[in-house]
Amino acid sequence: MKKKQLIANILVALALSAGTVSASEVPSYDLEEIIVTANAERAAIATDTINVKIVNPGKAASIPELLRQTSGLDIQMRTKAGDSQDGTVKLRGFDARRFTVLVDGRPVNMSGVMGGSYVDWTTIPLDIVEKIQIIKGAKAAAYGNTLGGVINIITKSPSTPTGSARIGFGENGHQEYLFNYGASQDKVSWFINYNKLRDDAFLRNNDFDSEQYGLKLGYDLTKSDKIDLNAAKVESKRGFIMANKPGNANYDPSYPISDGETLSPSAGAGTTPNPGAYWKKDLNTYDVAWTHKIKDGSMKVSYWNNDEKRQEVNYTAAGVLSMDRTVVSDKSDGWALSGEKHDGKHTYSFGGDYKRFRYGYGWYTLKPAGASDLYPSQKVDLAGLYLDDTWSLDNRFTANMGLRWDQMTGGKDDASATTMKDVNYSSLSPKFNLSFKNNDKTTTFVSVDRLWRAPSMAEFYWWSQPFPAGKLGTNTLLKPEKGWGYELGVHNQVSNKWSTKVTAFYQDIQDYINFTHLYPFSCYNIDNATIWGFEWENTYKLTDKSQLLLNYTNQHTKKAGVSSSDLLGLAGELDYRPAHKVAIGYQYDAKPWQARYNINYTGRQSANYPYGSGSTITLGGYTVHNIAVSRDIGQGTTLNIAIDNLLDKNYQEQYNYPMPGRVFSMSINQKF
Repeated sequence: MKKKQLIANILVALALSAGTVSASEVPSYDLEEIIVTANAERAAIATDTINVKIVNPGKAASIPELLRQTSGLDIQMRTKAGDSQDGTVKLRGFDARRFTVLVDGRPVNMSGVMGGSYVDWTTIPLDIVEKIQIIKGAKAAAYGNTLGGVINIITKSPSTPTGSARIGFGENGHQEYLFNYGASQDKVSWFINYNKLRDDAFLRNNDFDSEQYGLKLGYDLTKSDKIDLNAAKVESKRGFIMANKPGNANYDPSYPISDGETLSPSAGAGTTPNPGAYWKKDLNTYDVAWTHKIKDGSMKVSYWNNDEKRQEVNYTAAGVLSMDRTVVSDKSDGWALSGEKHDGKHTYSFGGDYKRFRYGYGWYTLKPAGASDLYPSQKVDLAGLYLDDTWSLDNRFTANMGLRWDQMTGGKDDASATTMKDVNYSSLSPKFNLSFKNNDKTTTFVSVDRLWRAPSMAEFYWWSQPFPAGKLGTNTLLKPEKGWGYELGVHNQVSNKWSTKVTAFYQDIQDYINFTHLYPFSCYNIDNATIWGFEWENTYKLTDKSQLLLNYTNQHTKKAGVSSSDLLGLAGELDYRPAHKVAIGYQYDAKPWQARYNINYTGRQSANYPYGSGSTITLGGYTVHNIAVSRDIGQGTTLNIAIDNLLDKNYQEQYNYPMPGRVFSMSINQKF
């Protein structure tokens, strides 16, 4: 009670003090940069999500690295090379199972089974990204089955012939070769890209090699109708991290001491990777959309499709091939309908979506003793409908009211999966968002939204299984997560140099699904989980050529109702959620020079370790400095030099997975 009263007092104080910036006030930059900003379509929702982050000029990085300085996001990797765990990126404290990721509006959340990812960040080429829109919390009726919110990655669509090529090298065997080019003429637009990235192993056996191909096509059928087609292919190979500890028979002191990974699903005697063990992935995706303009509005129908296969290979300690299998880890698809109509002071939005999460039949070229057969045990269908109204009451008030209906159905997808249960869940989720312009410099925003999330494919599977021994949840009903999210914030343009924004949030989730994808795979509802805190974002213009960014995130979590016999994960809070984070950025832009200096502080955090022991470890806080300098040397050519972890800090983002020390890299970029 005291905690809720404290939150209420904070919210009231914020409301009395002042506000959010309108979408038209989002800063605009040129040169090599990416803007993390709000959804400009609905000011009542999006104005509380504006956060600007400019990429280190010319420096190749992953999407998680790009988002590292954004308030409200946690980035926690085991390794810099090809890491896409459930917890690599957390949005407002929620892992990848609990928020939505889109690329140009297309869902990229995957089935997350058979060792696959919920979101594979390595498949999104950073050099083709134009901007990223972030909606924190379940504010928007257009997006369902989410607690943390939405990250929508918008890629480039050039209207004039333009492109670039980059070659880069760095320590730890880093290599990058990137190319993109696009144009628009008459009714046709197109954009192609090719990327190749590779890194040697920093943690033992964890080398990474990836090639990405992409194509975007657009065709204007008429003045009112357009067809868009996107296709992408990713071929990547990554070595499984091997446990490397003194005392082990195969300990190698030339690599850092670390824990390792295991192969999933069960590979029998081949579960633990040995030297040379790897997976090789082939991911093919496409989507097609038809957009039709109507008077004062538009409609859009789209279809998307995933096809991912992953070969997994392991060896004995003596180097003899012990397992070779192919896992069909994702064959999901879906469609969506959306529309928008402007009518005076109202903008009405409506739509629906249908997602089929599937995976396929795998096979063994060499099957070790005790290994599981590879067939699709379960299937999940998600359907949703929504309607909302954004209403400009006057020049000061903008309100958004929405209603969303969601349904999940699940069951077995193969006759052999006799243990799979049948489920059917549905819910209505109302949304209310309000923005109030106090004066020319101050805006206040408030949101009250219903939260709802159905079990993921992995949660549904393990809850259905009567094994292994000691697993919790088998004989109980697994219910969807539901609750309420509250947010109140103020944005103030203090002066022509300084803008500041404070956002307080409180999310109360009933029937939180307690699940860790580790033995014994317990999966059950606990009474409650809460996540609360506030974010403070600042931009200060030093001169016409330089500015400072300061973001602070304060975040707390609590769990109630965890079984005393459940030894996976912390009992009273969520694992790896630091209470304090600070990001400071200095940006200098004066042709022909650009410079970026970033300082990221992550506070102390706790987790269950060793997994399943019931014991707790605490990672101390750490600060990492990064610098990048870019110089235009003429005729569209830019030379870039970067140093990550400038002060050579010894730190870990997840326990027993040390991160690299000081790392130098350089690249040359040619625009044409």
